[in-house]
Amino acid sequence: MGPFTAEYRANFSDTDAAGIVHFSTIFFWVEATEEALFRQLKLPFIRAEGTKLTGFPRVRVECDFLSPIHREDLVMIALTPAELGDKKIVWAFEAKVGDRAVARGALTTVYAWREGQGPMAAALVPLEIKAALQKHFEA
Repeated sequence: MGPFTAEYRANFSDTDAAGIVHFSTIFFWVEATEEALFRQLKLPFIRAEGTKLTGFPRVRVECDFLSPIHREDLVMIALTPAELGDKKIVWAFEAKVGDRAVARGALTTVYAWREGQGPMAAALVPLEIKAALQKHFEA
């Protein structure tokens, strides 16, 4: 199966004074696409059990901005796992307006937990999550 995709319309609130979508908006859309994938697969994106919280904090992000996005553009975000590791997932992403690539990059997340307000600690990605992602992208 190909990448997981979601479409977003660039709104006025997404743009800077020049009318071009602010660079940070791409990261918002990528994160929203990742959450939509988890929702579609019925996987926990963040889980709270008592005072224990688990999820995927972001530890690294990179992006090449290839072409400007303007207000009212429809932007397609395509998300593919570049690495499904034991403790991390690296998402490759591409943003397009029509056939025009506008951004390309990667988002690295690490599965982690914390108790109460304590420090975060890395943990193994639950097998249910890893297996569901592998099945979805290998199908």
